[in-house]
Amino acid sequence: MEQEVKIKTKDGKTIYGFLRGSVRKPVVVFVHGLLGSMHQHIFYNGARFFERHGFSSFRFNLYDWRRGARKLHECTLEVHAADLDLVIEYLRSKGARKVFAVGHSYGGPTILMSKKKQYDAVVLWDSSYGQSVTFKKARYLKELDAYMETWSHRIIFGKKMAKEANQITPAKSRALIQELRIPVKIVVAEKGILVKGGKQYFSAANSPKSFAIVKGADHSFNRAGNEEALFRETLVWLRKWR
Repeated sequence: MEQEVKIKTKDGKTIYGFLRGSVRKPVVVFVHGLLGSMHQHIFYNGARFFERHGFSSFRFNLYDWRRGARKLHECTLEVHAADLDLVIEYLRSKGARKVFAVGHSYGGPTILMSKKKQYDAVVLWDSSYGQSVTFKKARYLKELDAYMETWSHRIIFGKKMAKEANQITPAKSRALIQELRIPVKIVVAEKGILVKGGKQYFSAANSPKSFAIVKGADHSFNRAGNEEALFRETLVWLRKWR
């Protein structure tokens, strides 16, 4: 069973998400990356995969088109991390005893930047490391006091997020994962650009820790068999701490 959940933030925003299963079971919290959403196949299908293996899940949007939700240009990783803490707090208040954070791409730094870190274990899926390449070619728009990047369409990022990205150096990424005192697994995509960064994360992380490469995978784990391999690697790790 899946139910829609709305969580109010302290500054009056609304976080939209879906809880699949009961909080009496271990809950996997999926954290999407930059320009991502809870509806991506790795989260939608992941919720169903983990349900079949005895886990509940919570997937949510860090920004959303719906009324009262944050918009991308208002966000920073610091804001994302605070909202993630609120999600974890909500699940704990409903009785969740075991909560696992799983973050893809920019969702990785979101998890690491949490101030409370009230999860029982972490898995990073091809996590961003150091400065995001997204902001390196972005153009500043004075009239909007924001930055614009053009991919398949034009994207507007807030000035605070762009400034924050410049401060997340490789040394900062290593320092963030060193602050984590719970089990962590790093999973990287073989055909992506973050394999080296993932190895750096693993080297700096505290034990217990694990590292895996999904063969033939791109950053979004879109190729045949990649999604299943990603889920299996994650399941092996989470079963140790449930």
